[in-house]
Amino acid sequence: MTAPDVPVFVISRQFAASPERVHDAWADPAKMAQWSGPKGSSVEIVSGSQAAGQATITRTASPGGPEMYSLCLWRDLTRPGRVVWEQSFCTREGVKCAPPFFDDWPRTLLTEVSLEPRDGGTFLTLKWTPIEYTEAALAMFSRHMASMTGGWGGSFDKLDEWLAGQIADPSCSA
Repeated sequence: MTAPDVPVFVISRQFAASPERVHDAWADPAKMAQWSGPKGSSVEIVSGSQAAGQATITRTASPGGPEMYSLCLWRDLTRPGRVVWEQSFCTREGVKCAPPFFDDWPRTLLTEVSLEPRDGGTFLTLKWTPIEYTEAALAMFSRHMASMTGGWGGSFDKLDEWLAGQIADPSCSA
């Protein structure tokens, strides 16, 4: 498939916080673990570091759902405007694998988060582009864009709560 045939998922949201604060919520693994993932889930950092050229493995647990691991290869963490990483499902050891919910899913997605100051806060745009895939995986990705909107929307709701101080930030405790 040529590049124009690759679907791109895009979601945007306005946050009532500075671009620096929103960036730090994405670029600090301890902070990102507090708000990322679907509603009702918890995320923990298993290993690695969050810096350009480095990798992080996370574990996501959801009530009644399968345990999932993600491999993030960090490309760009330019404060305050950009966070970019390659995201894959993986084993606890970091070996890329299919997610527990679909056999046909892109093996790797490029996640690009851009942050711009707007209306006293931050306008965030997230793009998700398959970069390692089969034709069947692209078709599955396209069919599930509505559910991706719901999934990322839930994570953004949690980020809103975190930015508003409704989810405790252990790094800010006395």
